[in-house]
Amino acid sequence: MRRWVLALVAAVTVGLVIADDACRCGSNQPTSTRTLTVRFTYKAVVPNIPHDAKVVELWLPLPSDSEWQTVRDVQVSSPVPHRITQEQKFGNRMVYVRDEERGTKDALEVAVNFVVERKEVRVLGGDGQVVKTCSCSPNCNCAHCRANRTLVNLSLKPETLVPVGGRFLTIAQEVTQGKKTMLEKVKALFEHVVATMQYDYKRESPKLGEGDVAFICDFRKGNCSDLHSYLISLARSLGIPAYLEYGFPIAGIPLPDPLPKEGKIGGYHCWTWVYDEQIGWFPLDASDARRWLDAGKPEVKDFLFGNLVLERSAVAFSRGRDIVLNPPQKGQPLNYFIYPYAEADGKAVKVEWELSYKLQDASQPLN
Repeated sequence: MRRWVLALVAAVTVGLVIADDACRCGSNQPTSTRTLTVRFTYKAVVPNIPHDAKVVELWLPLPSDSEWQTVRDVQVSSPVPHRITQEQKFGNRMVYVRDEERGTKDALEVAVNFVVERKEVRVLGGDGQVVKTCSCSPNCNCAHCRANRTLVNLSLKPETLVPVGGRFLTIAQEVTQGKKTMLEKVKALFEHVVATMQYDYKRESPKLGEGDVAFICDFRKGNCSDLHSYLISLARSLGIPAYLEYGFPIAGIPLPDPLPKEGKIGGYHCWTWVYDEQIGWFPLDASDARRWLDAGKPEVKDFLFGNLVLERSAVAFSRGRDIVLNPPQKGQPLNYFIYPYAEADGKAVKVEWELSYKLQDASQPLN
């Protein structure tokens, strides 16, 4: 554990971003990274299906490739035909199953197995040194630039539980008073959230994980979804694009040493991505920053401005809120899409899930 923290301290003091001649708008490639290769098995069970149900539909999240991760060897186990689909708003992938042959079956079980090769996300050095990595002109119309502009626009808009403006603009302006650059403003917002919000270890919040910004602003306690939703509301209120990304960790805080080679994952983790025209997209993990601070490791808190701890972000699954699945669900848009969702004859039904991992490879191991 001590060796790992010392490695983080060293990383914080060095700028790790280099230019990339390819068209990778908003992309940042570090000179060197740690990597994890992990095999995941994600199982979803729809239990106790009503006997009169004619159609049962299940949507199971599936991660996508990005500059930070490669997903391969996807295998789906399903009693009925399936297909892999992608929703239009954020591009989140999923395994979709439609069971129209219910018979006497009272449950539906689907599992997906896949391997993720994940790089450690490092974008900002301790001194904020960055290099713009996109070689395109501001008016470039290549596919990557178009997609990036779409994401930037989405990341400025309010969502059902994430308001923009009003009270949150006032707070954001007070927090960033005197700050001139975008990076200085984002750092001030990050420090504000870490300093004023508590992580809800005892799960006392009646709205835990909902990301209800109006509630969390007053309650001042929540999980990663809550703290980051508040941060996103403040950033968007200042015209700074920001969105939430959901994934899974394979370790808690503090990290175990050595890291277990396999195990079951108890719940999701999430972090924020922020966009700057000069820097591109960079991550913030204010929630884990709060937790590392509580654990007596302020240096890791500082590292999480512009970077992510690999074991805590071992796979990214989905991003955004107010999600309409593909094909669309009959119910309301989902607040987020990290767990399986199911409907029987168009009505939401309970889904049980289990996610396990098996470590295939880890560069620069912790022990």
